[in-house]
Amino acid sequence: MKKILSLLLSLSFAGSTFAQMSGYGSSHNDGVGLGANETTGAHGIALGNAVKMRGYLSTIVHRGYAHSSNDKNGFDGTLINADTDFLIDFSPITAEIHLSLGDTDENSKAIIPSSDLLEQAFGRYSFTSDMHLTFGRQATVLGFDSDEPTNRYAITRAYQSAVLGGHEKYITSGKNYVDGIRFNYNNGTFGFVFGLHDTYFNRSNNRSNNDGNSSHQSELNDGLGVDLAASVLLFDGFEARLGIATEEVKFENAAGSGNLESDIDHQFNIALIWKPGPLTLAWELDTFHRSNDINGWNSMLLANYAFTDFLSATLRYAHVDIEEQRSDIYTLAMLMAVSDHFDLNVEYNRVEGDDLNQFAVQGIVSY
Repeated sequence: MKKILSLLLSLSFAGSTFAQMSGYGSSHNDGVGLGANETTGAHGIALGNAVKMRGYLSTIVHRGYAHSSNDKNGFDGTLINADTDFLIDFSPITAEIHLSLGDTDENSKAIIPSSDLLEQAFGRYSFTSDMHLTFGRQATVLGFDSDEPTNRYAITRAYQSAVLGGHEKYITSGKNYVDGIRFNYNNGTFGFVFGLHDTYFNRSNNRSNNDGNSSHQSELNDGLGVDLAASVLLFDGFEARLGIATEEVKFENAAGSGNLESDIDHQFNIALIWKPGPLTLAWELDTFHRSNDINGWNSMLLANYAFTDFLSATLRYAHVDIEEQRSDIYTLAMLMAVSDHFDLNVEYNRVEGDDLNQFAVQGIVSY
């Protein structure tokens, strides 16, 4: 823990130094996004002087087939997801309400994760153009993949296609939504957040221990989730991210006597992103611990190249390792911006070990 805090402090010092050298002000369009006020100045349909609306409709047609015993017959289907956001700006007080409605498929959870109708609802008070306090239901900050499909480099998230013999529920698949309060700072070159939440990892309420003899229930409202993250633009186009999250978990002991035991879930995330012109290169590493001594890690390598404003391609490799269960995922995606409001994406996804192949076509209409 001391080493992690030292790394975060080093990023903080480096971010302050680079901010003074480069002369960044309150404009963060070309800088880091962590901790920024993304409500003020956001694009959308004006509903009066202080309210904007934006959103998208995503339709995915997918087909998958696996030769393993887990899925001999394969699966196919169509998934539809709609999202509408309301952005409210009474600066220095701003707020966002995100509503989401859509399908989810247990066989293809990598495509669209399940979500509630109320995705996010939070307020923000800005002390300065760089310093903010947010409170309410917000997206978590750890993880490279965006929580919105309109901001991803592929249709699927990096790790959610992994097949791990029942350990899939422990994967740190990316951002989710939690209730809490968060301090945010962003000066364009350096971003920092510190949050307190009623939960963090959004686990399933019923979990079995290693021997399968007991039911483990997460008392989500009795614990406390904490996240701490920093991001710094080391030089033009090169960003480094570092973050940790921890949460106390209470569960019934193996004897089934009704007595509760406690453990600490935690996650460490580091990512490096370099954008030299039309090329984007990214590397990410996650290490994590879950209750009942479940330990694991996952890592990702990604390359995206924008050939034109219309066409870009993504090649991604991801590895997941949980309690000696391993999975390698290879992804190739073609992303086409047909117009300002319509995107067409195609993806091939292969999971080694389970011999799983997935194909997906996605259309996104945004407004």
